[in-house]
Amino acid sequence: MADHTPTDRITAVIFDRDHTLLHFNLPAIAHFEQHIHTLAPEIPLGAAATHWQSWPGPWPQTSADEQQFWDAFWQSLARQYQVSAEQSSRLQQIGPFYHTCFVVYPDTIACLETLRTQGIRLAILSNFELPSIDLTLQHVGIAPDWFDVLISSAALGIRKPDPRAYLLTAQALAVAPAACLFIDDLEENVAGAQAVGMRAILIDRYNRSAYTGERILSLDNLHMLI
Repeated sequence: MADHTPTDRITAVIFDRDHTLLHFNLPAIAHFEQHIHTLAPEIPLGAAATHWQSWPGPWPQTSADEQQFWDAFWQSLARQYQVSAEQSSRLQQIGPFYHTCFVVYPDTIACLETLRTQGIRLAILSNFELPSIDLTLQHVGIAPDWFDVLISSAALGIRKPDPRAYLLTAQALAVAPAACLFIDDLEENVAGAQAVGMRAILIDRYNRSAYTGERILSLDNLHMLI
Protein backbone atom coordinates (compact mmCIF):
# COMPACT_ATOMS: atom_id res chain seq x y z
CA MET A 1 0.00 0.00 0.00
CA ALA A 2 1.54 3.25 -1.15
CA ASP A 3 2.07 6.14 1.22
CA HIS A 4 0.52 9.46 0.35
CA THR A 5 1.78 12.89 1.27
CA PRO A 6 -1.20 15.27 1.00
CA THR A 7 -0.66 18.58 -0.76
CA ASP A 8 -4.23 19.79 -0.31
CA ARG A 9 -6.50 19.59 2.68
CA ILE A 10 -9.23 17.00 2.12
CA THR A 11 -12.65 18.45 2.93
CA ALA A 12 -14.85 15.89 1.14
CA VAL A 13 -14.86 12.13 0.65
CA ILE A 14 -16.65 10.66 -2.36
CA PHE A 15 -17.53 6.98 -2.08
CA ASP A 16 -18.56 4.43 -4.62
CA ARG A 17 -21.49 2.44 -3.24
CA ASP A 18 -21.52 -1.21 -4.40
CA HIS A 19 -18.61 -3.26 -3.00
CA THR A 20 -17.32 -0.16 -1.23
CA LEU A 21 -19.99 0.77 1.31
CA LEU A 22 -22.47 -2.04 0.64
CA HIS A 23 -22.52 -5.47 -0.96
CA PHE A 24 -25.16 -7.71 -2.43
CA ASN A 25 -27.23 -9.82 -0.05
CA LEU A 26 -27.14 -13.12 -1.91
CA PRO A 27 -29.57 -15.02 0.38
CA ALA A 28 -32.10 -12.18 0.06
CA ILE A 29 -31.74 -12.21 -3.72
CA ALA A 30 -32.23 -15.99 -3.82
CA HIS A 31 -35.33 -15.67 -1.62
CA PHE A 32 -36.69 -12.97 -3.89
CA GLU A 33 -36.13 -15.08 -7.02
CA GLN A 34 -37.97 -17.96 -5.32
CA HIS A 35 -40.88 -15.61 -4.59
CA ILE A 36 -41.10 -14.65 -8.27
CA HIS A 37 -40.98 -18.30 -9.30
CA THR A 38 -43.79 -19.08 -6.85
CA LEU A 39 -45.97 -16.32 -8.27
CA ALA A 40 -45.25 -17.37 -11.85
CA PRO A 41 -43.73 -20.87 -12.11
CA GLU A 42 -43.01 -20.32 -15.81
CA ILE A 43 -40.31 -17.87 -14.78
CA PRO A 44 -37.17 -19.82 -13.82
CA LEU A 45 -34.98 -19.01 -10.84
CA GLY A 46 -32.50 -16.27 -11.68
CA ALA A 47 -34.59 -14.89 -14.53
CA ALA A 48 -35.28 -11.54 -12.86
CA ALA A 49 -31.57 -10.90 -12.30
CA THR A 50 -30.78 -11.87 -15.88
CA HIS A 51 -33.57 -9.62 -17.14
CA TRP A 52 -32.15 -6.74 -15.10
CA GLN A 53 -28.66 -7.23 -16.46
CA SER A 54 -29.88 -7.37 -20.05
CA TRP A 55 -32.31 -4.46 -19.72
CA PRO A 56 -31.71 -2.26 -22.80
CA GLY A 57 -33.17 0.88 -21.27
CA PRO A 58 -34.34 3.44 -20.89
CA TRP A 59 -33.39 3.87 -17.25
CA PRO A 60 -35.21 6.46 -15.11
CA GLN A 61 -33.39 9.75 -14.64
CA THR A 62 -35.28 10.82 -11.51
CA SER A 63 -36.82 9.01 -8.57
CA ALA A 64 -40.24 10.17 -9.79
CA ASP A 65 -39.68 8.18 -12.99
CA GLU A 66 -38.92 4.91 -11.24
CA GLN A 67 -42.47 3.62 -10.87
CA GLN A 68 -42.91 3.79 -14.63
CA PHE A 69 -39.67 1.87 -15.03
CA TRP A 70 -40.77 -0.88 -12.65
CA ASP A 71 -44.11 -1.21 -14.43
CA ALA A 72 -42.26 -1.67 -17.71
CA PHE A 73 -39.76 -4.09 -16.16
CA TRP A 74 -42.38 -6.47 -14.80
CA GLN A 75 -44.49 -6.28 -17.95
CA SER A 76 -41.45 -7.14 -20.05
CA LEU A 77 -40.52 -10.10 -17.82
CA ALA A 78 -44.10 -11.39 -17.96
CA ARG A 79 -44.15 -11.13 -21.76
CA GLN A 80 -40.83 -12.92 -22.11
CA TYR A 81 -42.15 -15.99 -20.28
CA GLN A 82 -45.73 -15.64 -21.52
CA VAL A 83 -47.30 -15.80 -18.08
CA SER A 84 -51.02 -15.34 -17.52
CA ALA A 85 -52.65 -11.96 -16.99
CA GLU A 86 -53.26 -12.87 -13.34
CA GLN A 87 -49.63 -13.81 -12.80
CA SER A 88 -48.50 -10.65 -14.56
CA SER A 89 -50.67 -8.61 -12.20
CA ARG A 90 -49.05 -10.33 -9.21
CA LEU A 91 -45.61 -9.46 -10.53
CA GLN A 92 -46.66 -5.83 -10.94
CA GLN A 93 -47.59 -5.74 -7.27
CA ILE A 94 -43.98 -6.56 -6.31
CA GLY A 95 -42.93 -3.15 -7.59
CA PRO A 96 -39.44 -1.88 -6.67
CA PHE A 97 -37.09 -4.44 -5.16
CA TYR A 98 -33.52 -3.55 -6.05
CA HIS A 99 -32.85 -1.47 -2.95
CA THR A 100 -33.62 -4.51 -0.76
CA CYS A 101 -30.79 -6.57 -2.28
CA PHE A 102 -27.96 -5.06 -0.23
CA VAL A 103 -26.34 -5.28 3.17
CA VAL A 104 -23.82 -2.91 4.73
CA TYR A 105 -20.19 -3.85 5.38
CA PRO A 106 -19.40 -3.98 9.13
CA ASP A 107 -16.94 -1.07 8.90
CA THR A 108 -19.11 1.31 6.88
CA ILE A 109 -21.28 3.02 9.47
CA ALA A 110 -18.47 3.68 11.94
CA CYS A 111 -16.35 5.15 9.15
CA LEU A 112 -19.12 7.49 8.02
CA GLU A 113 -19.88 8.59 11.58
CA THR A 114 -16.22 9.37 12.25
CA LEU A 115 -15.83 11.39 9.07
CA ARG A 116 -18.96 13.36 9.88
CA THR A 117 -17.63 14.25 13.34
CA GLN A 118 -14.49 15.55 11.62
CA GLY A 119 -16.61 17.91 9.51
CA ILE A 120 -15.88 16.06 6.26
CA ARG A 121 -18.49 16.44 3.53
CA LEU A 122 -19.69 13.09 2.15
CA ALA A 123 -20.93 12.02 -1.25
CA ILE A 124 -21.76 8.88 -3.19
CA LEU A 125 -20.96 8.61 -6.90
CA SER A 126 -22.30 5.30 -8.18
CA ASN A 127 -22.65 3.69 -11.58
CA PHE A 128 -26.08 2.63 -10.31
CA GLU A 129 -28.86 2.31 -12.84
CA LEU A 130 -31.53 3.89 -10.60
CA PRO A 131 -31.55 7.37 -9.00
CA SER A 132 -32.94 6.11 -5.67
CA ILE A 133 -29.65 5.67 -3.82
CA ASP A 134 -31.45 7.01 -0.75
CA LEU A 135 -33.75 3.96 -0.61
CA THR A 136 -30.78 1.61 -0.61
CA LEU A 137 -29.12 3.51 2.21
CA GLN A 138 -32.32 3.53 4.28
CA HIS A 139 -32.71 -0.21 3.79
CA VAL A 140 -29.30 -0.95 5.33
CA GLY A 141 -29.69 1.52 8.20
CA ILE A 142 -27.78 4.53 6.88
CA ALA A 143 -29.51 7.90 6.99
CA PRO A 144 -29.35 9.42 3.49
CA ASP A 145 -28.90 12.89 5.00
CA TRP A 146 -25.47 11.84 6.24
CA PHE A 147 -24.43 12.57 2.67
CA ASP A 148 -24.34 16.01 1.12
CA VAL A 149 -24.58 14.59 -2.39
CA LEU A 150 -25.99 11.33 -3.82
CA ILE A 151 -25.34 10.86 -7.54
CA SER A 152 -26.16 7.91 -9.79
CA SER A 153 -25.01 7.43 -13.37
CA ALA A 154 -28.67 7.18 -14.38
CA ALA A 155 -29.36 10.69 -13.16
CA LEU A 156 -26.18 12.08 -14.70
CA GLY A 157 -26.34 10.21 -17.98
CA ILE A 158 -22.59 9.70 -17.45
CA ARG A 159 -20.72 6.75 -15.97
CA LYS A 160 -17.39 6.57 -14.18
CA PRO A 161 -14.60 6.83 -15.24
CA ASP A 162 -15.84 9.67 -17.45
CA PRO A 163 -14.06 12.76 -16.04
CA ARG A 164 -17.31 14.72 -16.05
CA ALA A 165 -18.83 12.42 -13.42
CA TYR A 166 -16.14 13.34 -10.89
CA LEU A 167 -16.12 17.03 -11.75
CA LEU A 168 -19.90 17.31 -11.46
CA THR A 169 -19.77 15.60 -8.06
CA ALA A 170 -17.11 18.01 -6.80
CA GLN A 171 -19.19 20.89 -8.15
CA ALA A 172 -22.26 19.60 -6.31
CA LEU A 173 -20.20 19.42 -3.12
CA ALA A 174 -18.98 22.98 -3.74
CA VAL A 175 -15.35 21.93 -3.30
CA ALA A 176 -12.37 21.79 -5.64
CA PRO A 177 -11.41 18.35 -7.03
CA ALA A 178 -8.07 18.60 -5.21
CA ALA A 179 -9.96 18.79 -1.90
CA CYS A 180 -11.75 15.49 -2.61
CA LEU A 181 -10.77 11.97 -1.62
CA PHE A 182 -12.38 9.32 -3.82
CA ILE A 183 -12.83 5.66 -2.75
CA ASP A 184 -13.77 2.90 -5.21
CA ASP A 185 -13.24 -0.84 -5.63
CA LEU A 186 -12.38 -0.62 -9.35
CA GLU A 187 -8.96 0.53 -10.53
CA GLU A 188 -10.29 2.26 -13.64
CA ASN A 189 -12.60 4.40 -11.52
CA VAL A 190 -9.75 5.31 -9.17
CA ALA A 191 -7.66 6.33 -12.17
CA GLY A 192 -10.52 8.45 -13.48
CA ALA A 193 -10.67 10.39 -10.23
CA GLN A 194 -6.91 10.90 -10.21
CA ALA A 195 -7.07 12.22 -13.77
CA VAL A 196 -9.19 15.19 -12.65
CA GLY A 197 -6.92 16.00 -9.71
CA MET A 198 -8.61 14.08 -6.89
CA ARG A 199 -6.75 11.96 -4.41
CA ALA A 200 -8.08 8.45 -4.95
CA ILE A 201 -7.74 5.20 -3.04
CA LEU A 202 -8.59 1.68 -4.16
CA ILE A 203 -10.52 -0.35 -1.59
CA ASP A 204 -9.51 -3.97 -2.06
CA ARG A 205 -11.63 -5.78 0.50
CA TYR A 206 -10.49 -9.26 -0.53
CA ASN A 207 -6.80 -8.36 -0.99
CA ARG A 208 -6.77 -9.60 -4.58
CA SER A 209 -5.42 -6.61 -6.46
CA ALA A 210 -1.84 -6.02 -7.59
CA TYR A 211 -2.55 -2.28 -7.66
CA THR A 212 0.56 -0.33 -6.69
CA GLY A 213 -1.14 2.94 -5.84
CA GLU A 214 -2.78 3.92 -2.58
CA ARG A 215 -4.84 0.94 -1.43
CA ILE A 216 -6.81 -0.06 1.67
CA LEU A 217 -8.40 -3.33 2.70
CA SER A 218 -11.22 -1.82 4.76
CA LEU A 219 -12.69 1.50 5.85
CA ASP A 220 -11.66 1.00 9.48
CA ASN A 221 -8.90 3.59 9.57
CA LEU A 222 -9.83 5.77 6.63
CA HIS A 223 -10.16 8.85 8.85
CA MET A 224 -6.49 8.51 9.79
CA LEU A 225 -5.46 8.85 6.15
CA ILE A 226 -7.05 12.27 5.70
